[in-house]
Amino acid sequence: MQYLLMDAHQRFLGTFSSQATLIVGDTFQNQNNQTYAVVGMNWSGQKNTKTQALTVIPVTAAAKKAALN
Repeated sequence: MQYLLMDAHQRFLGTFSSQATLIVGDTFQNQNNQTYAVVGMNWSGQKNTKTQALTVIPVTAAAKKAALN
């Protein structure tokens, strides 16, 4: 599935392709090894497309480490 990545202010950050379906709470790394957490989902207005907009926030190394502890 192809995803459009948006920040909390609905600014376009880029795109991301994944074989897995992402849901709120998931984290993923893009091709630049930046980690994001999904905080919102918005289906596009077109019903014939598989593109979905995800609202994401960047996850820092410190946050990832804290989540593991």
